[in-house]
Amino acid sequence: MCGIIGVVGKNLDKIRDESVNKMLISLSRRGPDDHGILKFSNCVLGQTRLSIIDLSGGHQPMKDNKKNIAITFNGEIYNYKELKKDLENKGYKFSTNSDTEVILKSYIEYGHKCLDYFDGMFAFAIWDNEKNILFMARDRFGKKPFYYTFDKEKNFIFASEIKAIFASGKIKGILDRGAIADYLSLMYIPPDKTVYKNIFTLGPAEWATCHNGILTKKKYWELTYAPLSISYNDAKEEVRNLFTEAVKKRLIADVEIGSFLSGGVDSTLVTAYAQKYSSHPLKTFSLGYGEHINELPYAKEAAQKIGTEHYTLQTDKNLIETFKQSIAYFDEPHADSSDFPQSLLSALAASKVKVALSGDGADELFMGYGWYTRHRNLSYRAHTFEKLFLNPFQGYIRNISIFSKYAIPPKLAKSKLDPVLKINQFDLTTYLPGQLMTKVDRMGMMHSLEVRSPFLDHHLAEFVFNLPKEYRMGKKILKDILEEIMPPAFVNRKKQGFGAPVQKWLKESAFKKLTQESLLSSNAEIYQYFNKKEARALLKKFYKKNDESCYYKIWVLLCLELWLQSHKQCHD
Repeated sequence: MCGIIGVVGKNLDKIRDESVNKMLISLSRRGPDDHGILKFSNCVLGQTRLSIIDLSGGHQPMKDNKKNIAITFNGEIYNYKELKKDLENKGYKFSTNSDTEVILKSYIEYGHKCLDYFDGMFAFAIWDNEKNILFMARDRFGKKPFYYTFDKEKNFIFASEIKAIFASGKIKGILDRGAIADYLSLMYIPPDKTVYKNIFTLGPAEWATCHNGILTKKKYWELTYAPLSISYNDAKEEVRNLFTEAVKKRLIADVEIGSFLSGGVDSTLVTAYAQKYSSHPLKTFSLGYGEHINELPYAKEAAQKIGTEHYTLQTDKNLIETFKQSIAYFDEPHADSSDFPQSLLSALAASKVKVALSGDGADELFMGYGWYTRHRNLSYRAHTFEKLFLNPFQGYIRNISIFSKYAIPPKLAKSKLDPVLKINQFDLTTYLPGQLMTKVDRMGMMHSLEVRSPFLDHHLAEFVFNLPKEYRMGKKILKDILEEIMPPAFVNRKKQGFGAPVQKWLKESAFKKLTQESLLSSNAEIYQYFNKKEARALLKKFYKKNDESCYYKIWVLLCLELWLQSHKQCHD
C-alpha cells in the first residue's frame, strides 16, 4: 500500500521541492519503506511506498521511457500476473515483476478501458507527457482514496489523503456546512463529497482526466440488478467457489499475510479459507473490551479449530488518548465507535505482518445488519421508526439519521427496486465507501498496515447482489458454509458489533469530563454549526435525567468538536 501525490499545471515553478517533500512526509505512514519523486515540465508525481509485491523492483513513480508516460499508484492488482502474460503475448516487454508496471502497460494498450481488466483495490494517476493529460482512476468499491483540488494558480493537486493537499501550502480548506449536516445525519461524510467546499474526491468506480486545466469525470462500473433464477444449493456452491478465489487472490504478496479474527461469521470464514491455502500457520489478531464487548473466547475457539498462530489484545480502559489520536488522523469528521478499536487492532496486526485480511463487506453484501432481518417480509411498522413513512426506504433513511434526515441520492430515490434491495444498494454505494472503507483504510494506514477484504471481490459482489434476497438475508449462505467448519452454536449465536462501549464510557469520569469540557465550553467549535441550547439540553437529558436514548447524538457532537479542534489550522 502507498501514498500518492501529484501536481499538474503550467506554473510549477511556484511548486517548490520543499512543498512536494512536505506532501510526501504527511503520507509517510502510508508508505514507510520507500519514496520517490518524478518531474516533468508540467507535472510532478510522488509516492511513499509500503513494499508488498516486488520489494526491490517496484519503485515509484514508474516511467515508461519509450512512451514518455509515468504512474503513481496506491493499491494492489490481484490478477496482474495474468494481465502481464496477455500483454507479453502482445509483444510488451517488462523490466519489473510489479503490478504497477502492468497498470502502465495496460493503459498504453487499452486506454481507459484498462480499468475493465483490473481486479483489485487501487487509486492511481498516469501522466502522459506527450498528450499533456493526467488520467486518474479509483477502484470499484472505493477502497483506496483519491482527493484533488485546484489552487489559485489553477494547478491541479491530488493526493491519497487531504492532509497531503494541505501540506503543499497551496490551499486552505473552506468548510462545507452542507457536508457537516450530512455528517450529523450519517456520522460520516458521504462518498461523493468532502467536508471542504474546495476539495473534491474521485468517487468509487470513477475515472477522470485533467487536460489544460479541464477536469472530466466518468463512471466505469456499477452494481446492476438482474435477478438470477437459481436454486439455493447451486447459489451456495457458486458463492463458495467465488469466495475461495477471492481469498486465494488476496494471499498474493512477497511479505507475510495475517488475518483479523473476531470469532464472528465473516472473519472466521475468511481466516479458515486463507489458512486452507497458506503453507504455514496464519497469524491472526483479536481485540476485546473487558466484559462489555468481548468475543475473544470465540476468536480463540476459531483459531484453535482452524490452526492459526493467534494474538490478542484485551483492555478495559477507555483509551481517551487513542480515541483523540484516531479522530485527529481522519481528514474529515467520522464518528463510528469502531474507529479506534480498528486502530488498536491494526496496530496489533502491524506489529507482526504488513498485510491483514478482513471480513469487511459481508454484512453489506449478505444483508447481515439487523434492519434487514427485522423486515424480512417487508412488514415495516410505525414503531420501527420515529414516524410512519409511506416509503419504507425513506423510513430507513430516517432510522439511520442521527439528527436530521439525510438527502437521498436522486438516482437511488427514483429507483424502482424492492425497498429492501434499495436499502441494500444504499449500504453498498454510500455506507460502504463513505464509512466502512474510509475507516478500514485510514486506521490501517495509521499503522502502515494494508487491509484486504475478500468479500468485496467484484466478481463475488456481482453474483451475490443478484441472488434472491432470501438467500442473502441474515448471511444465510455464509452461515451454512461456515457450519461445515464450526459447530452450529458458534455460527448462530447473536451478532455482536465491534464498536466501543460508548454509552457506558460517556458516563464514566474521564470520558464524562472530556465530553462536558468539550461541549459546554463557550469556545466550542461546533457552535458555529450547531445550536448551543440544543447541545446543552442533550447533555442535561443524558447526564441528569438518565435518558439513554440520546447518547449517540452526544457522541457525534463530541467527535465533531474534537475533529474541529484538531484541524483548525487546515481551514479558514
